[in-house]
Amino acid sequence: MRKEMLAERMKGFSGSQTSGMRNRARKLRAGGIHVVNFAAGELDKDTSPGIKAAARKAIDSGRTQYTDTLGIAELRERLAQKVSQKTGVTYAADEVGFTAGAKQALFNANFVVFQPGDEVIIPSPYWVTLPEQVRLAGATPVFLPTGHNGFQINVDELARLITPRTRGLILNTPHNPTGVVYSASVLEKIARLAMEHDLICIFDECYDELVYAPAVHHNIVKLVPEMKARTILIGSLSKSYCMAGWRAGFFAAPQAIVKAIANLQSHIASNPCNLVQYAALAAFEPANDAFVAGNLAQLRTQRATALELVQKIPGLPCVVPDGAFYLFPDVSSLFSKSFHGERVENVDRLAELLLQHAHIAIVPGSAFGCDQHVRISYAIPAEEIVAGLTRFGQFVHSLT
Repeated sequence: MRKEMLAERMKGFSGSQTSGMRNRARKLRAGGIHVVNFAAGELDKDTSPGIKAAARKAIDSGRTQYTDTLGIAELRERLAQKVSQKTGVTYAADEVGFTAGAKQALFNANFVVFQPGDEVIIPSPYWVTLPEQVRLAGATPVFLPTGHNGFQINVDELARLITPRTRGLILNTPHNPTGVVYSASVLEKIARLAMEHDLICIFDECYDELVYAPAVHHNIVKLVPEMKARTILIGSLSKSYCMAGWRAGFFAAPQAIVKAIANLQSHIASNPCNLVQYAALAAFEPANDAFVAGNLAQLRTQRATALELVQKIPGLPCVVPDGAFYLFPDVSSLFSKSFHGERVENVDRLAELLLQHAHIAIVPGSAFGCDQHVRISYAIPAEEIVAGLTRFGQFVHSLT
């Protein structure tokens, strides 16, 4: 008889550190402490009026029943159009689906294509949830270090990780937490490897509309159309459209995978929120193009502010991000120092000290498989960026 209450698969499984730090910051704020929350993975901005109006209209029109598992027909048709335009390859409505956030789309994808015995290659650092979802599917994540290469993928190093057990790889561009954007040439080479070794590619492009010129986002299917048959594209409305709390994500994949995801989702969530589906339809209207462009312009300005301030702090080298809204500076030079007699032993202790004494919330790089860096979101009000990074600088100057 099993005495453990929890299943074996939950041993060593913990919650998201990004969510945890964000929630701790909110709790301190609720207690009256002014915490600058650099842990947030969302823009500090309201959803556009047109999107909110569409949700209200859906409520008033009685759109409160169950829908098809992967979304209403109008939304799936619109998603198919959007993905077809992005890739230059035709996608039908039965090759796309809507989910309760991109995180659910990623989980569904992992769960239906990977199984025990499989290996899945993930560039490191990585978004905290990616390896955990691979493990939940019973597969084994295999990490490709990129820190020595400016967080860009070395395709030769990737090729050397492929074994007979390798089933797929997960790519995220623009990248969370580093902000790098993968080049067309690198993605083309990866696509050729995937086809040569019969690998499935999960391609997470949730930040695709948040790229700073002259950098350009590249979709792997557009670059190599043959990849459509082995690629699951993942998209989100959380970032560009300021809809993080709405939980609005989508995916595009071969029909067999879409059908399997529909079967899975029918047993775990029935369907995404009906009202959010109508809001998503409104989000894709041309009227919101200016809203998204305005968000990008705002983030470009905030990126410049954050970079200027971080570069003034001694010993914090930082790759300039080409996309998303994060800085990922190297803080390892601080580990040999002390704060009021207490040694800064590692990045986790640094994050604790910054929260307790400087009242700024950052996410330690250990959450992303990189224990020498921290993630700083600059998608917060400009005055908060200045206040928070000024405090960070003061904290560093106080170290001995």
